[in-house]
Amino acid sequence: MPNLKPYYDAALAADAEVKRILAEMDAAFNDGTPKGKQKALDLRPALDEAQKQAKQSNELYARMRDASLVNDNMAALFTSPPDVANPSGSLDTADGKQAVAPMKLADYRKLPPRERLAFAKKHGQIEE
Repeated sequence: MPNLKPYYDAALAADAEVKRILAEMDAAFNDGTPKGKQKALDLRPALDEAQKQAKQSNELYARMRDASLVNDNMAALFTSPPDVANPSGSLDTADGKQAVAPMKLADYRKLPPRERLAFAKKHGQIEE
């Protein structure tokens, strides 16, 4: 997945430039003098160019973002066949790891500490 931050930053900068020119035009036009109004009109080509750049930057960012969402991991589309030895379903946990069968408390207490830890890490359940 590509780093989208430079594209996003470019789009934000282009939008900020449009806003800056708009604010400058507004201030010049609202100056009330003919010179101010002329300055606002002279900024129109710069505004048009800034809007064009902003549109292109935003489209580039959107295309890069959309293109990066493509999942090319075809293996994930396939699943293994159901386990015929386990008709009630899989012992897989939500994170896809193989769960362990429940264990009686007395059997759990007989385990050495290292095996108890391994059982706990596999989200093993204890029955009484």
